[in-house]
Amino acid sequence: MNFSKKGSDLLSKNSMEREPNVSKKKIFASLLFVPGFYLMVLFTTGLIVFVGSGLIFIIHYFVGEFLGELGFLYFGLILFDALPFFGMIFGVVSCFIAIISMFFKNKQFEPAILINPHDHPKLRDLISELSGKMDSQMPDSIILHVKSKIFVSEGKINVFNGIAKGRILAISYPLLHVLTVNELRAIIAHELSHFTGRDLVFNRFVSPVYKGANKYLDYITSLFNHNGRRRPIFISIPMILPKVLMEYYLRIFHKYNMKISREMEYRADYIASKMCGNENYKEALSKLISHGNVFNRLIDEQMTEKLVHGFQFENYFSYYRENVKTYKKQIEESLGKALSDNETEYASHPTLKNRIMNLPNVDTKYDDNEKALELINSFDYLEVSMTKH
Repeated sequence: MNFSKKGSDLLSKNSMEREPNVSKKKIFASLLFVPGFYLMVLFTTGLIVFVGSGLIFIIHYFVGEFLGELGFLYFGLILFDALPFFGMIFGVVSCFIAIISMFFKNKQFEPAILINPHDHPKLRDLISELSGKMDSQMPDSIILHVKSKIFVSEGKINVFNGIAKGRILAISYPLLHVLTVNELRAIIAHELSHFTGRDLVFNRFVSPVYKGANKYLDYITSLFNHNGRRRPIFISIPMILPKVLMEYYLRIFHKYNMKISREMEYRADYIASKMCGNENYKEALSKLISHGNVFNRLIDEQMTEKLVHGFQFENYFSYYRENVKTYKKQIEESLGKALSDNETEYASHPTLKNRIMNLPNVDTKYDDNEKALELINSFDYLEVSMTKH
């Protein structure tokens, strides 16, 4: 598939010549959402207590005013106090659970294998060369991902055969037989550029708080329904206004941070094109999206279906390679859809169309067109191992 035929017209209309950058002011404004969340939690917690206490007072007042002389009836109605009281307690507990959960991160797992770069000198040398040219540190860990997923991270990730630590580069294994060495180089340059920017710092501080805020909202929302059944209204009332306010805050939080995320992607695209040429990078992006979408869908559908019927692949990746031509129509449809998608303000990545329109005009700087799979030694052994996992 030649992406340049579909993408060259778009590129010629609007190519970016100045490197896009995420300003320190935007990063600082984004980081303000972190203390802002804690303030929102304190405010909504106080609001829950205020509304719950007010509801209890109203029940006491009206029951005492109008039913105080009815004895047992008064005693029964006064039990309504317990409903807003429990709602108030549940809401306050949810606040503390959400905050505490941010300090106890769930272990991240990726379906991938950790490799020793010294066992794959061609791949190691390619990454080392790029790291040097981009003034970036060599990744501490390299993992081969079972699905069409390429990313960088910092911290710890559990994989099939161990734990990846430090600066982590994840490379999609199934795409290695589709990408050329030139195209893989461009994709890796894109990912390494996230190390050279403020991207991982941004993700390290902002993302956990955003996840915690969503957990807090989930806890509050769960108080309205339990196992599909609506809770008594007097339990839910103290949470109504806090829920609305937190939803509004998170919508602003998410929208602003997704905008920064897209700007970071534009910067990484620009650097990758400057390093390797826009034709290589365009072709790599097209394959990453079109083949990636199809492969991910097929591996989920086919492997599940085969396993249900008692069949097990010995090497699914070779199976896909041998049959990839039969999926040509699906791959082309996937690319066409990606080129026609409209960008949304809540998306973490720009659309493919917008990404190629904003690439700089840079000639190809490398002419190594062998398959990227050739960078991996003993890949048949790795494929069998990953299929087994």
